[in-house]
Amino acid sequence: MRHTDAGEQRHSDLKNEFYERVQARGATSDVEVRLRETIRKLKKTIANKNKELAQIREDVPALVRAVHQLTLENQALRTQLELPEPNVTPLHRRR
Repeated sequence: MRHTDAGEQRHSDLKNEFYERVQARGATSDVEVRLRETIRKLKKTIANKNKELAQIREDVPALVRAVHQLTLENQALRTQLELPEPNVTPLHRRR
């Protein structure tokens, strides 16, 4: 159980009184304005990141197909090079 001393209670009372006065005037506190702006920016950032993620998810299958195709072509070329008379001319040979 937490012990609340008189100083903490007074601080809480002052804070509550401040916000009640601000609300009674119909004005928005600076803290609330800053928090709302931060929330707006974060929501925009999240929306942008979600859009990027959706695009990446769309791109992955095409990239996987391209890698698979290149792997098959590479294997076919290596097989051709291993033939007695290959019909593939390498650009350079490894030593």
